[in-house]
Amino acid sequence: MSESRRSLALVLLVATMVVWGSTFVITKAAAKDIAPMMLATLRFLTAAIVLLPYAWLKGNWRSLPKPMPWGALFGMALTGIATFTIAFNYALVYGSASQGALIYALVPAAVAIAAVVFLKERMSQRRIAGIVLSIVGVGLVALGAESDSSSPQPLLGAVWMIGAVLSWAAYTIFAKRLAEVDQAVTIALVSLFGTLMLVPLAAIELSHAPWQAPSTQAWLGVIFLGVAASALAYIAYGYALRELEANLVGAFINLDPLVGVLTAVLFLGETLHSGQMLGGAIALAGMWLASSGEN
Repeated sequence: MSESRRSLALVLLVATMVVWGSTFVITKAAAKDIAPMMLATLRFLTAAIVLLPYAWLKGNWRSLPKPMPWGALFGMALTGIATFTIAFNYALVYGSASQGALIYALVPAAVAIAAVVFLKERMSQRRIAGIVLSIVGVGLVALGAESDSSSPQPLLGAVWMIGAVLSWAAYTIFAKRLAEVDQAVTIALVSLFGTLMLVPLAAIELSHAPWQAPSTQAWLGVIFLGVAASALAYIAYGYALRELEANLVGAFINLDPLVGVLTAVLFLGETLHSGQMLGGAIALAGMWLASSGEN
């Protein structure tokens, strides 16, 4: 691999993490006006609308393996679109954005473990120690949460965010297997399939919670989530997976919770309780240790 391609992959990965780090606050704000299932559907419907025409005109459809890898594509749609976004949205309905961001620190651990089990990648003892610290820290974050206006049921929110973490780890494994395919083509198809999975669930949700016109701020949030955080960021993430080791990509997700906590404090005025602060410090120390460990 050339150094220029590796450097580009790292730059795109950092930019993706900054964008994804902001989704905690934006999703939290949009979910005040739009129910979780519908928000997930609108997010990836927007992504599909952006990506499908581009992939049709510019994508390398010949890069798709023969026969068509339906299993991997549907696996990516189920784990990285449907189950991940549902769990992520509900986590931010019941818990605070800062709590969700700190619990999301488990992603590097989950991705690294999945990479070892399914992709036969190797980890150093230092990275393993960092993963253990991250798990301990996230446990303290979940147990140290207290109910308030931004976090009505924090423990339930923590459970939902752990579900999102596990879903994303599974998505990363599926995506790594299709990393050589043109990412515009892959993410366009996955966004379409994921949207089709979400539509029936959103319809059921609407039958219990009738649609009310969202605010302009909520619609802007949908556009950001669909275009920047989904269409563009998923392509960049797929490129990084093609050029870099899966557990290294997982380690860079460390930036995601840092941006998430910072934006939650700055824009939503959230505060962390003492137990969450201790757990967050331990989790961040674990992330640093895992990131600096050699493969």
